[in-house]
Formats: sequence, C-alpha cells, structure tokens
Amino acid sequence: MPHEKFDLSRLERLNDESRFKALDPRVLWAALDTPAPDVIVEIGAGTGLFASRFAAMAPQATVYAVDMEPEMVAWMSDNRPEVATGALIPLLSSETAVPLPDGCADVVMMLNVHHELAKPDTTYAQAARLLRSGGRILVADWSPEAVQERPPVHVRATAAQLAAALTGSGFKDVIVHEGLPSHCLVTASQA
Repeated sequence: MPHEKFDLSRLERLNDESRFKALDPRVLWAALDTPAPDVIVEIGAGTGLFASRFAAMAPQATVYAVDMEPEMVAWMSDNRPEVATGALIPLLSSETAVPLPDGCADVVMMLNVHHELAKPDTTYAQAARLLRSGGRILVADWSPEAVQERPPVHVRATAAQLAAALTGSGFKDVIVHEGLPSHCLVTASQA
C-alpha cells in the first residue's frame, strides 16, 4: 500500500490552528454522535492539537493522544496544559500496537493518518480492539480531489476506500459524511 510518513522537521505546522478550517472539530464531533464519551483515543495525534480540542469539548473524558514518534509524544508532554490536569495523556505506540486495554474507548479518531499507514488493516484492527461494543470510530483524511501539495495524491484515499477499509476490519454502520471542504470523513461502530 503506498503511504507517506509525516516529515518531523515540519512539527510546528501541526500546531497551526488554521487547520481547524479544513478539519472543523464541530463537524467531526457532530459526525461522531457520541455526546458524552468517557474515553477518547486519537491514533496518530501528532502534537495533540485535535486531541486537546476534543478534551475541551468533552471535559468529562480522558483523552489518549497516541503517536508512534517519540518526538511528538515528548512535545505533547512538555507543551499541552491538559497533560498536567490529566485530561490528555500522551502515549507512545507503534503503527500496529496501541498499549491500551481491549474495549477501553468510547471513541477512536484518526485524523490525516490513513495516508501514512503502511498496514492500514492492522491499525484499524487495533482501533476495533480498543473500542467497547457500540463505540465509534472516526476517520478523516485528505480527499484525492483536494488542492493540496502534501500528501501526494497517490497516497490519498476516497471516502469509499476509507469506508471499505472500515467494513473490511469488521466495523458496522459505516457512514460517509459531508461537510469538510478538503477531507473525506467516515464514521463507523464497533460490532
């Protein structure tokens, strides 16, 4: 599967809140349709910009900001104020193994991650393992039609391809959502 990992030299770009224009957290939250989750896991959280926003949107929740790059996890630990309060927990993982227990999450999110995955089926299997029965996954990534230099078009997936990846990983109630200007947005439920 073609993929492209994030260039760590561009780390500060991940903190640009103008990213919320393309990936509006309110649109993402509405698509999840999970009003009061206790545990949220963001796989591929980067510097935790979105995980931090979701911690504010769900103050009762614990948010795990999972990334496979030690530099990202260290950056979150040193710079996200929600870490000090325990609302946000940075966590180092691999692409194919997230060190959290089975069925621990109400919500799993993957934002701009699909195009980076060498083994998407294995990562989606991890997401399914983390979700409790009835828990929700949200996947958003750059649309092949988006006018954007990075990531290259050949590593982007259509909404139908994202939906098929979720269905193939055993998720049910797969829904393709509209509302994002340059991203495909898909949600599904744990079987």
